[in-house]
Amino acid sequence: MLKSEYSFLFVKRILISSCVCLFVHCWSNPFYQPPIECLTGGHNQLCPDHSLSAFFQGLSILNFNSQNAISISNTTDRSTIQSGFLVGKAAFGYDNVAVSIDDGPPTNVAVVNSVWRYALPAQAVTGTHWALGSKHKISVRIYNGLGQVFAEKAIEVVKGTNRDTNGDGYSDVVLTVSPNNANQGYSLVFLSHADTGMPSASPDTIVTDGLAGGSFFGDRVGVGDFNGDGYADIIVGSQAAPSFATIGHAYIFHSSGQSGIPNQNLASGGNYNTFLKGQNGGDRLGSFVNGADVNGDGYDDAILTSPWNNCKGYTFYSTGNNGVSSKDLSTGGIADITFSIATPDNFGITAFGDINKDGYTDMVVGAPSYSSSQGRVYVYISNGTTLPVTPQYLLAPTPTCSGTCSFGTSITLADFNGDSCADLGVGASSYNGNQGAAFVYHSNCGSTAPFSSTPNTTFIGPLTSTCNGGNNCSFGNFVSSGDSNGDGFADLVVAAFQATNNYGNVYLFQSSGSSGIQSVNLSAGGSASSTITGAGAGLNFGLFANMQDINGDGLSDILVAAMDPISTGLSQIGKGKVYYFQSSAATGPVNVDLRTGGVATATLTFSLGMSFGNSIAFSPFEYKESSIFGYSYGEYFDDAIKGMRGTSPFPLRK
Repeated sequence: MLKSEYSFLFVKRILISSCVCLFVHCWSNPFYQPPIECLTGGHNQLCPDHSLSAFFQGLSILNFNSQNAISISNTTDRSTIQSGFLVGKAAFGYDNVAVSIDDGPPTNVAVVNSVWRYALPAQAVTGTHWALGSKHKISVRIYNGLGQVFAEKAIEVVKGTNRDTNGDGYSDVVLTVSPNNANQGYSLVFLSHADTGMPSASPDTIVTDGLAGGSFFGDRVGVGDFNGDGYADIIVGSQAAPSFATIGHAYIFHSSGQSGIPNQNLASGGNYNTFLKGQNGGDRLGSFVNGADVNGDGYDDAILTSPWNNCKGYTFYSTGNNGVSSKDLSTGGIADITFSIATPDNFGITAFGDINKDGYTDMVVGAPSYSSSQGRVYVYISNGTTLPVTPQYLLAPTPTCSGTCSFGTSITLADFNGDSCADLGVGASSYNGNQGAAFVYHSNCGSTAPFSSTPNTTFIGPLTSTCNGGNNCSFGNFVSSGDSNGDGFADLVVAAFQATNNYGNVYLFQSSGSSGIQSVNLSAGGSASSTITGAGAGLNFGLFANMQDINGDGLSDILVAAMDPISTGLSQIGKGKVYYFQSSAATGPVNVDLRTGGVATATLTFSLGMSFGNSIAFSPFEYKESSIFGYSYGEYFDDAIKGMRGTSPFPLRK
């Protein structure tokens, strides 16, 4: 059949169906709405002069599949949602959309230009919230002109860290530029875009203290919803402030809503929402910064730790809708929780998640310098209202490393085996003479000793002869987690910024399912699921890496920083890159070698400052919806979160 004949048949079908819809729309149901009303102008909901939407709805029914009438754009079934909002599209002519959470009553949602947007539970807005890692059912329905459900889309999601600063439903890229004591630092937000699936080419938000040096502003950055409005805020560390007195500062900048976080220059009238200052010189408060709700009130709290000589950590609770109150510890201010470690051990990097499946957020802290750099990890189990001052459990490398190990260089919490309890991933970058290693410990879902002393999975780095100087790979210098292929189980990224003759590698190890990730020895012929190699030697490719769903397809993509420290002085301004590698449902990220012409999905740059990508706001945890097929929805979730307080298997926290 000729193309013109196809076109004629399609037009003919549209015309016929339009006539049918018009007739039925106005003249049907004479028992309920007499057709004479259409002629007399009576108030008849079925008449086209009342609303044309029902006419177009009828046209859609005849010509299009109802399953395509409604869609969810920013997440998928059995994925982690990293926004405070759900967004999607409705077919043309449909403006009656409603969303139901956990089988609750539907809430009508406005439709503008066929796009709808729904605010998920946020404590300051709805009086309820979703706990970190909690699992929920979302149903989106579209109704026809008669008030009947025409189409429905139902998915199951896990509550992740909110990274969406402007509430468009997509997680944004938050990173910093903070090279050293002699240069100005910045914190940057690159918004993600639904139409391209890419972050912005240049930063949408620039925040700085405006100082030429002496503060290390942006040494670390984190995210959290500190005021509970559903939008992600940022917390920025400035560990050398003021004027290199090393007391340390931290600043929180709130989102202003759909316009995101405003630009701020604190030296020229810019404002912060919260200011936190350390107690003494050497504290270096702000060395590590993060946001997490550790007291269960629905508002993220500020957690700050320092690996420097005083080895302290602090938690500052959010006060509610106004966020965290400013505190100056040097003038008598008091943190809500103070963690103090007697022996300096680089007490620092933190991760958060529900280790024992009680519905509350627990914390782990890496301490890679403990016991002559053997290293260990501190585990703090929440009681529902607070974290303990001292850890309930300590985890050290087993067997003991020969020489240094730096166990705890980096850590992540994720559900690698699908039992809904947060498992622990640990990097040990100096294992076996800087070859490096990483370990995974499955949680037993207990509260006293949740991790065995023996790892369930061990990764050994590449041969040191193939690395920087023939003796330093630094495998495990950074670990991150996420589901790269959509199978419902978290995967692990392990960075080795000095591998492959100092070009740097990032390795992805995918989960095998309920048994978790299998052990791999890269120095004995083992291989990762995929490997990404940097573009040039000495660029620090992989010093920071993060797994994050940028384009809302439910798959965790990979962000890798290459700060380019080769150039010095003013010649380093504008150097450094952050690479974005997008995952596919079939494979996750594929092998990419930037040395030999391989390309990233996108490359982020910044013209100001030095050491771009000095810190990426990384995921302190990554839960995934386990793919246990064959269960009914209710059976699966009853088992998955058994023991969580409340009668509903999908509790909202007040």
